[in-house]
Amino acid sequence: AMRTSGDDIAEVFALLGIRPVWEEQSRRVVGLEAMTLEELGRPRIDVTVRISGFFRDAFPHVVALLDDAVALAAAQEEALETNFVRAHVSADLETHGDERRARIFGSKPGTYGAGMLELIESGNWRSDEDLAEVYAAWGGFAYGRDLDGTPARDDMENNYRRIKVAAKNVDSREHDIIDSDDYFQYHGGMVATVRALTGNAPKAYIGDTSIPDAV
Repeated sequence: AMRTSGDDIAEVFALLGIRPVWEEQSRRVVGLEAMTLEELGRPRIDVTVRISGFFRDAFPHVVALLDDAVALAAAQEEALETNFVRAHVSADLETHGDERRARIFGSKPGTYGAGMLELIESGNWRSDEDLAEVYAAWGGFAYGRDLDGTPARDDMENNYRRIKVAAKNVDSREHDIIDSDDYFQYHGGMVATVRALTGNAPKAYIGDTSIPDAV
């Protein structure tokens, strides 16, 4: 986020069909607005985010904005087939009796990591279910506006069952997916957890923005 001035955040906004409102004088984001479906040319895509402890600590205001963007997308009175955020929130309301809008999950307040490194290095696992158990135990805490690491494993797993695409972006030429444990911990952990919960592997993508002119 620091190196790219927020590429990942912009990608989440774009998928949701939400645009930041900028104050021209200060170049600060002062609000959000929903793009029209005509402008989008596609449905609003529901997005679940796994943040790191460092991101949580450095950008609490951005975490709140991301949560606001989800709420704004869900509030648009649009046909459910054109707004998957609204569709899923409505389905959860019908099933659970409340709006399960949390889409941002991370480690317990004050802790860091996804738990995968210790598990892989110890060799103490045999299946996707073992990986998913640790991933959920470490990452099942909800963040957002008025949410500061609330235990929410059930909500996290509910969202992960809907994941069809798992994406992780690379913005640096200094490391890649085979020489940093972050990739298999966060991205691999997400893929394994979806497999364990649904029996199906999501499509897994690595986005490369290390050369901005050739994304």
